[in-house]
Amino acid sequence: MMDCRECLEELATGSLRELTSESPVFRHAASCPDCGPLLTQLRDREYAAATTLNNLPPLSNPITVAETAGRLSRRRRMGRVVTTIAAVALAISIWFAADTMIPDFKRAARNQIPILHTATIPLSCLSSDQAGEIIEPYIRSHGSAYYPTAGVAAITVRATSMELAEVRNVLKDFDNDRRSSCHASLGATFDQLQKTLNDPEVQKSLNDLQSRPVLAGEKPTPGNRNRPPR
Repeated sequence: MMDCRECLEELATGSLRELTSESPVFRHAASCPDCGPLLTQLRDREYAAATTLNNLPPLSNPITVAETAGRLSRRRRMGRVVTTIAAVALAISIWFAADTMIPDFKRAARNQIPILHTATIPLSCLSSDQAGEIIEPYIRSHGSAYYPTAGVAAITVRATSMELAEVRNVLKDFDNDRRSSCHASLGATFDQLQKTLNDPEVQKSLNDLQSRPVLAGEKPTPGNRNRPPR
């Protein structure tokens, strides 16, 4: 015979639909004043829940699912079309902007007036005309120029800061180079003078001048140290 504890355990873990009227639970509830009302309440609540669930509409209607899938497919196709059109429009916009703005930038760069500076560069060997011929290929900016100065060992240059720096370096290399024409001409003159002094005829003439007596009233030259005989 089932007691109340076993009856409650069966009601808590089992299903009332599986219990028959001849089951131990029903026989115990029929004679127990505590378990009988509890069994009745559980059966009423289970019936009410089953009735409520049966009255609900189906959640997965095939027609509704098909319509939803069709709408999603159309949206996807429309989204791909819109994306393609937007990409084409963006490419056209970029091409139009590049074709319109890049020539303007180039024209603006060509028409831009450079900032010019004026500097007078001293020369030690080269003449101003020679220096001008050397630096002419290096000053190409709009408005750049050089001005030779007559009678002064210097040249005035009007150019950009970068061109002035390059001109200074070029003139420094040529003006201070011992192989320059001015240095070379001085060296050639010195060599010619040395050869002339070493010539035997010139040496003989110098010796004659040094050995010639100095007459009264004549001032001896620095090269003639012999005193006249008394």
